[in-house]
Amino acid sequence: MRAAMPVTVELRGAGDRQLREIVREGFPQLVRELARHGRALPRHVEREFKAYLGCGDAALGFAWLECGSCKHHRLVLFSCKTRGFCPSCGGRRMAEGAANLVDKVIPRVATRQWVLTVPWKRRWLLARRPDLADGVLRAALRAVERWYRGATGRPGGRCGSVTAIQRFGSAVNLNLHFHVVHIDGVFDRGADGALRFFRAAPTTEDIEGLVVEIALGCERWLARQGVAGDVEDAEPDDDAQGVLQLASLGGTVALGERAGRKVRRVVMLGGKEFALAPRCATFEGYNVHANVALPAHDRKGLERLCRYVLRPPLAVDRIERRPDGRARVGMKRVWSDGTGAIELSPLELAEKLAAIVPPPRANQVLYHGVLAGNAAWRKEVVPKAASSAEAAREARLSLRLVKKDGKRRAGGPAPGDGSICWAELLKRVFAVDGWACPSCGERMHLRAVVDGAGAPTRILTGLLRARGPPVAPPEGEGRAVYAGA
Repeated sequence: MRAAMPVTVELRGAGDRQLREIVREGFPQLVRELARHGRALPRHVEREFKAYLGCGDAALGFAWLECGSCKHHRLVLFSCKTRGFCPSCGGRRMAEGAANLVDKVIPRVATRQWVLTVPWKRRWLLARRPDLADGVLRAALRAVERWYRGATGRPGGRCGSVTAIQRFGSAVNLNLHFHVVHIDGVFDRGADGALRFFRAAPTTEDIEGLVVEIALGCERWLARQGVAGDVEDAEPDDDAQGVLQLASLGGTVALGERAGRKVRRVVMLGGKEFALAPRCATFEGYNVHANVALPAHDRKGLERLCRYVLRPPLAVDRIERRPDGRARVGMKRVWSDGTGAIELSPLELAEKLAAIVPPPRANQVLYHGVLAGNAAWRKEVVPKAASSAEAAREARLSLRLVKKDGKRRAGGPAPGDGSICWAELLKRVFAVDGWACPSCGERMHLRAVVDGAGAPTRILTGLLRARGPPVAPPEGEGRAVYAGA
């Protein structure tokens, strides 16, 4: 019998094995509990769960790479590409988005992060209504731009920003807020007609005045939309996601034996008194934090900041499955009352995840000012793309797996496409050459993109001479290597 060929299987989602097991157990419980109360998850939320549970399943397809020198085969499994809570796909989107912002969008000028938090009574409403969230953000950015114009003395100057709408808190709770990467000044034309950048840095006193202006402006805008005071948006009784979101926002359990009770907290010693940081102020539930600033030359720091604002909701290294079956989710920082973690049953975790899934077709990254797609000055301020023969060669070689007309396809990035290919991301984030053969280091070529009912399993079985893929390693985006005899 001919010896099996060496095969490498690039495993997706290997690092979130514990999370996947908990979700696999909790999702059916969530569906049953909702059905018992005459409710059902919205279709887009149900699709999110099912896609996540199938992320990285070799039976759903893969890209098949082959080395012409040593005949080593490399299988790159498809991902779910969901926007809700998949750590693997969210991490890829984070790295891709940050690289795109630094390379192609944010000018080489000083930048500042502005974090806007709205009152509790508004968070559920804005999470349900993307149009209202967009309007509140625009009202806040208008106030910020007015401040920059006044501080620089350039009444005709224009700001620019990229905003990530984050829907989650560290306790896996619904907590809609805005992270804005904002140029720290304005662009304006000088006497010679050339576009120049004028910088201004706010003080704590400036932020204290701005938060009042932002709060009043946002509330006036909401009142014009018919939302005033404590009035909440009426929702039908069978809106399952709305019920789960209300419970998540309040830190309670919606279903099961503990329905209506607070989420279990793990309190540790070392709680500290809450104090506002510099350049941070609050007014009537609105909070503005603008203490993180970067100089123009710190592009690596800017990319780290962009990754932070685009990060997925779950950090798998802070999730631990306890012996009793519950998931312990650690906080990034200990709360002022000493809470350092929460514990959730599989059903309760599924509730929390369902609550943070964004509405379909609602953009979670928004561009404003000179960075908006149709802005008149955009072409003059965004970074100029560097032309390189090596970069062009990598683009031709690079593999992209996208869905188009219901089919998977492979190829380089389309002209004007802001996405970054799989191999390029590996090189940028992990310093790994995605096209290098794991055995001999030579360049691999794309043999096929395998999709369709039964075909991936048949090919995988033939290559590995086994029934299925290996067990994933305990940590990291794993790799399984099968050496030929």
